[in-house]
Amino acid sequence: MTFPLSRPMAIVLWAILLGLLAAPFVYIFVWCPREEFFDNVMSGLLATAGGLIGGIPVALWIDRTVKQQEEKKKQIEERKRETELLDLIKEELSFTNSLLEQRKTNPNNLYVQPLKSDLWAAISAAGKLNLIGSHRLLNRIASAYYVINVVRKVEEQGYIASRSATVTFSNGKNATQILWEDARRFDTLLSDSIREALNDINTDLSKKA
Repeated sequence: MTFPLSRPMAIVLWAILLGLLAAPFVYIFVWCPREEFFDNVMSGLLATAGGLIGGIPVALWIDRTVKQQEEKKKQIEERKRETELLDLIKEELSFTNSLLEQRKTNPNNLYVQPLKSDLWAAISAAGKLNLIGSHRLLNRIASAYYVINVVRKVEEQGYIASRSATVTFSNGKNATQILWEDARRFDTLLSDSIREALNDINTDLSKKA
């Protein structure tokens, strides 16, 4: 296991190295050692100093290499999770678009199955939106889901009205018909929003491939 060198630790190591290099000279000029000093102590100090001179740069290089590898591994893992999330969002938007096409084909029919936005609600509640690196893409997806949820709520009110007491308004239409017509007014906007979001997702995924 490799432990990264902190800046204070690197300073301490360099201080030790300089101290070892200076020690022989201090010893010579202060204590005037005998000749055998150079044969015994001096050779050991020089060997130690040489090892430190070569070892510290190597240790620093290893530390930088390990940090770079860890950062690269982290980026790869984040990219993988983002790709998986975008694939799931793409699948949900595509499914919702298929439900929308059914409604556009038969605008007067009352559909029980609501437009799907449960995945988006789940990842939003779980705080996973930060996995999407592009703010522009996140805004595009959020805009599509905003329209989806507006239409979904109006349709739900229409379905509730269909199971409640029928009230006919002055225009001859009941609450269910009026609410369903209101929902269908968003069809073009919703279709465009989903298409743009899917296009941006595909573009982003192709860059990460």
